[in-house]
Amino acid sequence: MAVKTDGQWGQLGRRLLPIAIAVGALVGLVLVVNPRALGQALSRFNPIAIPLVVALGVSWFLLQGIRWHFLLRAAGARLRAADSVLLNMAGQIITAILPLGDLTRAIFATEAAGLQVGASAATVTVQELTFILFLVLLATPGMVALHVGTGIVSAVIFGVIMIFAILTVPPLFRLVREATARLRLPHGLLEQVDELQQETVGLLRRSDTLGFSLLDLARALVGATTLWLILQVLEPGAVGWFKAAFVVAVAYVGGALSFLPGGTGASDASVVGLLVLLGLDPGTAAAAALLQRAVFTGLAVSLGLSAYLVERRRFHLGGLLAQRSG
Repeated sequence: MAVKTDGQWGQLGRRLLPIAIAVGALVGLVLVVNPRALGQALSRFNPIAIPLVVALGVSWFLLQGIRWHFLLRAAGARLRAADSVLLNMAGQIITAILPLGDLTRAIFATEAAGLQVGASAATVTVQELTFILFLVLLATPGMVALHVGTGIVSAVIFGVIMIFAILTVPPLFRLVREATARLRLPHGLLEQVDELQQETVGLLRRSDTLGFSLLDLARALVGATTLWLILQVLEPGAVGWFKAAFVVAVAYVGGALSFLPGGTGASDASVVGLLVLLGLDPGTAAAAALLQRAVFTGLAVSLGLSAYLVERRRFHLGGLLAQRSG
């Protein structure tokens, strides 16, 4: 029987640490809002709404996969749409359990379609930037109605625009690159950044890339509608759609910045805090956050594992954790 070395145990510990932090954050959230109040709120959720909520969650991942398919084709891949959707879904397993796991699907694309890593990463970068931009723009009416969050939303919009500018305006990119070159970065990192920038510019200059970004808008609409529907079942009429969109946008960005797996903990705490600000009691707010988490994380793991098993056999993909570490 093989015995793990100290290095192997250390590597395992580093992989499990983000998961432990995320689970601890969720447990802490439950304890803070009072488990009894949370249980009472969850008991008000009508099971009849579950199929509709799950259908919205599935459509969220389906839209993500279809949009990614068109980006992959623009980058030179010749995958079938079904394979792009399944590879995208397979990557969600790692996204749900490890920080920056979304890049796993880019690595899957290099395995399945023979793309360069920079080209694959560019497809993910473009998709996430356009999705966040649409999501934040949808949040603007809710922000205006609440007279709060102006700084947060404005900062995110400015940040996304700046990233677009750095990637697409050569003089600005050279300025940032020269400044970055003065830092002690791992060998080869700047070359990878150069490749990512070149591939991203190539995608953004295509009219079809911009046209199919409407699929990112549709995904943002579905994400906001999912939380809104959950809230309607728990507390009918308490929160309007645009305010729900505002909550989703802030929570998504907060979760992304936290570098926790799937934003677990940080995103959920943001949802609870904002919903309490909107007038919901903490128990109902926590119930909404946990139901939303259960839908998206549950689908990511269950559907993602099924998709991975199918695509692993078809394209001879490596192990999930091995792909993530690569």
